[in-house]
Amino acid sequence: MDFYGMTGEKLGTIGQVEGKSPRQGNLPQWKKDFLEKPSVSIRKGIAWGFSSPYEDTSTLVLTSPKSDFVDIRFPVQPDPSKPLASDPAFWAFSGSATTTFDPDTSEITMPYSAHCVWKHDIDSKGPGTTDEGDMFLLPNGDCMEIGMMENHKTRKVEMYKEYWSSPASELGSGGLRKTPCVVAKTRELVDQGRAPQTGSGVIIRVGDYCQGIVQQSRQDGTPGVLVERWTKCLVEKNPALSDQSDVSETTAAEWLKDWRSNTSPDDQVEVAIPCMWACGDNRKVGDEIVVHAITWRITEVVL
Repeated sequence: MDFYGMTGEKLGTIGQVEGKSPRQGNLPQWKKDFLEKPSVSIRKGIAWGFSSPYEDTSTLVLTSPKSDFVDIRFPVQPDPSKPLASDPAFWAFSGSATTTFDPDTSEITMPYSAHCVWKHDIDSKGPGTTDEGDMFLLPNGDCMEIGMMENHKTRKVEMYKEYWSSPASELGSGGLRKTPCVVAKTRELVDQGRAPQTGSGVIIRVGDYCQGIVQQSRQDGTPGVLVERWTKCLVEKNPALSDQSDVSETTAAEWLKDWRSNTSPDDQVEVAIPCMWACGDNRKVGDEIVVHAITWRITEVVL
């Protein structure tokens, strides 16, 4: 969509316009920032219409270099006595993302902006969903997303503005950013052209975050999902269990499961989504594991 100033001059374009391939020519840094993957995106707030932003979820999106993503939006304080999916603020989905820019022309276009489309292969609200929005880089490095979608409070399609931030990644050798990424999929999602079914799932680990999602069917036949979120955190060691020769180290990095995940809380007894297997050391493309007669395969590794 084009928009114009008071005197009729064209100020820019909002919306999807087929642009040049990112591989063509040298890209400005702001376009590289949009295309940088793997990525971790944390939502800081959402505003409907022209109201003030607020945040009633814990929303995390992990995206791989091949643009696979897992997006899980937990209610901040879900009712533990009710199913997670019964909370209207809950939403979880995964699929593939694409990013396009305005073509380089002589006309004025919107700099520091891109159009993104997210195709949902697995969705807690049902299959076949695609959503899209216009992304704008902000001076502080955050990103604002503008689009149209259903407001879960009003059940009406409204304009929204979401505000996204990314945590700093670990510095590796030579000052380069080091963000390990591992993607695992169930076999039917690996085989292109096959539609997701009950048991289909995706796991993505990016840096210190890992999320997994598996498609399920509820007893009434409506779609549902199992989801897990894991975060690698520093935790204090128990001095009684620590190696006496290493008493100087009082903390250790461990993967902790988000309590809002709707899989079994005891992963030593039952594993529904093999997130910790995917996060294991020395994972390589082609590795497989079978969980409840479902085969998971590592499809992408960046170390």
